[in-house]
Amino acid sequence: MRLWIRIVVIAAHVALILLIVGPCRHTCWPWKKSSPAPADRKTENPAPDSRDTTAGKDATPTTKPPPEISGSSRSIPPYSATFFTEARIDPSPALRKQIDICRTGVLVDWSRRRLLWGKKETKAVPIASLTKMMTALLLMEAIRDDPALRLDKKIQVTREAAAVGGRQVWLDPRESFPLQDILRAMMIHSANDAAFLISQTVAGSETEFVKRMNRRAKTLGLHSFVFHNAHGLPEGPTREENMGSAIELAYLAGRLLAYDDVTRWTSTRLSYLEPRIDGKKTQLLNTNKLVGRVPGVNGMKTGYTSKSGYCLTATCNRDNRKIIVVVTGCARGTERDKLAAALIEWGYAHP
Repeated sequence: MRLWIRIVVIAAHVALILLIVGPCRHTCWPWKKSSPAPADRKTENPAPDSRDTTAGKDATPTTKPPPEISGSSRSIPPYSATFFTEARIDPSPALRKQIDICRTGVLVDWSRRRLLWGKKETKAVPIASLTKMMTALLLMEAIRDDPALRLDKKIQVTREAAAVGGRQVWLDPRESFPLQDILRAMMIHSANDAAFLISQTVAGSETEFVKRMNRRAKTLGLHSFVFHNAHGLPEGPTREENMGSAIELAYLAGRLLAYDDVTRWTSTRLSYLEPRIDGKKTQLLNTNKLVGRVPGVNGMKTGYTSKSGYCLTATCNRDNRKIIVVVTGCARGTERDKLAAALIEWGYAHP
């Protein structure tokens, strides 16, 4: 009889223990491992683990992208005929009279990708120093992709660069400057010797750099562009001109707007290149006369040769709305500037 009582008591205790342990068997014992989840079960919002580079048989090591410089145009798609939406506005009679002075031109709302006005905007024409916008773009992309190429890297002036004529800052082979100073000289002062030195720095020679310019233009969908040099002077005995269309120049300027370092310098009215070999400094006066005179203008580039006439690509940012104007083939620089300023104001008057 006592034996049966003991058995009943023991059985009752066992049942009580199982009743308590059963519901918490996966949580009450921290040393007990849980069963693996089924293979087809996905976990929501898994915690990232940068060390896990072998998740599958064909997995490749994950690497962080190179650090971006101040801005990047990676997210901008290549140019095409549908890049800008047609939203043409008829100019007033007074503005139409001003427009007659230019060979080609375009007004675009970059923020909304709208074409507001154009005059033979797809026609390829000589572009002179507007060429330097492509030189600047290739430099900024090279800095983005090559960790060894930095804006603060000291660049030794070459004899070839010092020999380039036209508008210049009289670089001396005995001098060296941070790359950003060479870029400043090119974008503010439109220095041809600076543009040539940039081409050598990026590609080893201007010849190779020009090949890259033409290849890059094609990959960006800019089929009107033909480059013979990095600066825009007539090239060689035949005096070949670099060519491009107004609409594609506007697109190129839009890509450059993504780089804060570029707009920081193209919006600078006056700067200096120093120290020089003689201990002095060279004034860098912006060739874009709209900077500091037309509110919001922050670039981009001027140009002139006898064949191109006076050209201008002007970028403007007001209340986070970006407008780009291109005019080419003007007979006088003052008329070119007045026309560009009028187009900018007209563009902002039409939201």
